[in-house]
Amino acid sequence: MRVSEPLRTGLSFDDVLLVPQRTSLTSRRHADTTTRLLPGVRLRLPLVSANTQWCTGDRMAAAMARHGGMGFLHRMQTVAQQVAQLDAVKAVRPSPDDADRATLAADGRLFVGAAVGVTGDWRERAEQLAAHAVDLLLVDVAHGHSDRVVTALAELRKALPELPLVAGNVATPEGVRDLAEAGADVVKVGIGPGGVCTTRLVAGTGVPQLTAVMDCAAAADDAGVRIIADGGIRQSGDIAKCLAAGAHAVMLGSALAGADESAATPVTKDGRSYRVSNGFVSLGMELTLRRAAGERISRAEVDDYVPEGVEVTFPASGPLPRTLRRLVGGVQSAMSYSGAPDLAAFRERAEFIRVTGAGRAENLPHARERSEQIDIDHVAQAVRE
Repeated sequence: MRVSEPLRTGLSFDDVLLVPQRTSLTSRRHADTTTRLLPGVRLRLPLVSANTQWCTGDRMAAAMARHGGMGFLHRMQTVAQQVAQLDAVKAVRPSPDDADRATLAADGRLFVGAAVGVTGDWRERAEQLAAHAVDLLLVDVAHGHSDRVVTALAELRKALPELPLVAGNVATPEGVRDLAEAGADVVKVGIGPGGVCTTRLVAGTGVPQLTAVMDCAAAADDAGVRIIADGGIRQSGDIAKCLAAGAHAVMLGSALAGADESAATPVTKDGRSYRVSNGFVSLGMELTLRRAAGERISRAEVDDYVPEGVEVTFPASGPLPRTLRRLVGGVQSAMSYSGAPDLAAFRERAEFIRVTGAGRAENLPHARERSEQIDIDHVAQAVRE
């Protein structure tokens, strides 16, 4: 066993706050959230939708690109189905209202990524996606710092030299360096922090996400690549902390799963609308993958399967732009508090302070604990007035 002396401390989002600093911004709206994930690729919003079956299909990918982010089409489907989704995104024509904010490819169509694995039909999948003008190919494996991923990246870089590649997931500087050397342009960071992920409980493995992002960002700078922080996001402040720690973009799954454009299955119960998700390494997801590949599944295989994810039901949250405005507004507020007019300045100026358990409790609204509450329907009241 290797033991660091002293044992390292890993930090997550709730362990720190951003220290307020003098600002010249008169409004949070003046904070520019534009990021560059690749040379020549501008994202007005530093947000990407997750390549999961319950988040990103063609509707989500198109909506994300139209509003300044981007999406990665999931691979939990046949090659033909994924290619059809890619074609559907490319067929969407940006409206004049989208002109200033949309994320566009060089040909003026919406910018979209798609995921492949490293087993089974991954080579055919990658070739077909490239043939249908995918803009960014994601080699996505739960443990991305592996020989298989390194080999796959090297093969893809040789076969498709002009296609930008993302690879992950990793949580260490060594992982970033190895994937960058193998050909990745962008590395995805996060082992176990996802909203429907149980890897840290099942395998006892991972690095708290803020520490992972900080460590990997430094390695990415040295290697000349970018990073996407993936997982652990509960609110907009967590996105801000990721960006301040060095992420160039943040991947969202659970935060977007309830949106109308989500690929999650819609259900209704007791008159309320929900969307159902599967953990990326849940039993339900494994069965979906096997069925899509045309494989038979034995009872013994089901009994022996060790899941690293759970299935979750999310309340419906309405149109995607509503969620994006809320999340980006929080990031802009954080930038304003740090006196940062853009993300480069935010990363440079940001200062973290560690907080105690009492400090975390103080973060939460606490007036309700000391007073009697009544529910006021402000929307209905405003409409009446």
